[in-house]
Amino acid sequence: MPETASGYLPERRRPMWFGAALIVLFVTTLWIALIGSIRDRAVLAEENRLPAALPEPSARLEDWLGFPRRFEHYFNDHFGSRDRLLALDHWTKAAIFGVSSAPTVLIGKQGWLYFTGEDAKALDRWYRGIGGFTDAEIAALRSELLRRREFLDHLGIPYVVVVVPEKYSVYPEFLPDWVKRVTPTTALDRIADDLAHHPELHFLDLRPALRLSKQNERVYYKTDSHWNFVGATTGYRVLMAEIERVLPGLSTMPPMRASFDPGVDFYSGDLSRMIGATERFREDDIAPLGKILADTSHCAKRDSAGETPGFEFYAYGCPNPPRYRALVYRDSMAIPLIPLLSENFARSTYVSTHTMDPALVERLKPDIVIEEIVERALNALLAFPLQIPGR
Repeated sequence: MPETASGYLPERRRPMWFGAALIVLFVTTLWIALIGSIRDRAVLAEENRLPAALPEPSARLEDWLGFPRRFEHYFNDHFGSRDRLLALDHWTKAAIFGVSSAPTVLIGKQGWLYFTGEDAKALDRWYRGIGGFTDAEIAALRSELLRRREFLDHLGIPYVVVVVPEKYSVYPEFLPDWVKRVTPTTALDRIADDLAHHPELHFLDLRPALRLSKQNERVYYKTDSHWNFVGATTGYRVLMAEIERVLPGLSTMPPMRASFDPGVDFYSGDLSRMIGATERFREDDIAPLGKILADTSHCAKRDSAGETPGFEFYAYGCPNPPRYRALVYRDSMAIPLIPLLSENFARSTYVSTHTMDPALVERLKPDIVIEEIVERALNALLAFPLQIPGR
């Protein structure tokens, strides 16, 4: 046997056809990818973005210099069978290696998935205590909430703020073992303690109620970034108890619930879709929201004529409850709250923003303004301060 370099095996003799077969395989793969690029339509819904467009011809030098980079983005998004290959890659990482393919999704214990935030830092900021709110930011948040309350109080409108906690604030026991707190208190702990000194502000922290409720039933989806309908019902009871205190004569409608059919009602949430493993991460939908939304026997009916096309601006009318009208600033956590809250008001309007618009308030003339906000977005209020014309 001829000598070889240390650590290497002697070169194996291959048949003459081997090189030709390798070339044919390589060229065939390229043609499959090219044909797939033409036939397959890029679908990037799980990535929450549009596919890159084919760069337009241009006579400008800077456009030509940037053409290779822009064409590479286009090619990557339109590569043949891209979605199938990505799905296989994501499933393999999640199902076999237990590794998330998305930086914003954390795989926990016993099939629990956690959303780490749009910037993948919310878990550190709001649970672990890394890069959380400073004392100055907490003071600024307090000032902003009190300014909103003062503006509404001047109009005779009560203001209630309700914070929906993140899943890891209610179910920390299913986080991976390496996720450790570095501070004894979370940012929300400090915010709630600070605002407790201002009872004139109706500030509701739902963590205690949800932690108590979870002892009986699951209150968050395992595979989704949101609470389930059980959790929303828990929050609804706390919220309406506070609203009853500020709106005389209002009596809360009992929460509704749809039946759960074992073996039929399953759910794979947004987090399982983000990592391409909906079959691997699936759960019983113990309180199906879809059945509630499909039920047309409720009092509240959607009033599309009073809505703004192109915006997440929804209005509901219900003639049976007292005359009260509600304006709700909300995010996606309020979706399961909408059918519950709407049963209690003659008219309820839901706006998907946390920018309080004085003109909208004065036009709608609500009897109460409710601000629902998810825990990780509390700092967003500092970026959208109340702007009152003439002040």
